[in-house]
Amino acid sequence: MLKRFLAFGAAAVSALISACDDGPATVTGTWRSPAASSAMVHASATGPVFVEIHGDPGGPLVAEAMMGHLPGRPLAFTTDSSRASHPRIRVVLVFDPAAALAPSDLCAGTVAFGAREPGRIALLAAFCDRTSVLASVQGWAKTQADPSDPRFRQLMGQTVRALFMD
Repeated sequence: MLKRFLAFGAAAVSALISACDDGPATVTGTWRSPAASSAMVHASATGPVFVEIHGDPGGPLVAEAMMGHLPGRPLAFTTDSSRASHPRIRVVLVFDPAAALAPSDLCAGTVAFGAREPGRIALLAAFCDRTSVLASVQGWAKTQADPSDPRFRQLMGQTVRALFMD
């Protein structure tokens, strides 16, 4: 009986570890502004938060995939800056960014792309107030650039929580 239990436990741990190789995985930036949370509340108080997307895997569908991932705060996102209540406070997403690209580059309007690895998508995201970085995150997942894919949606959920949760 104990051998069966240990064999099952070893198989379960092995399955969990191998699942980690597919992501999604995110890593938050090394610095986060103390104003990030209050800026998010301010930007979302009267309308959606503007999201600027580069390397576009689906435009408005990406913004939709970002919704519903922040516990206790119903956040809406839009790719149309005229619909955002405070478009200067925005999220900038770069899919398959160049390795040397930094979050400060995103807020300053500089974007560069790296090579897309087949079956894998990489992401660099920054929460910006004009040209200042409030928070940043990078991530990846083994998925197609398809906002309806569950792994893509998980990556976007982890990104939202990393940008906005303290």
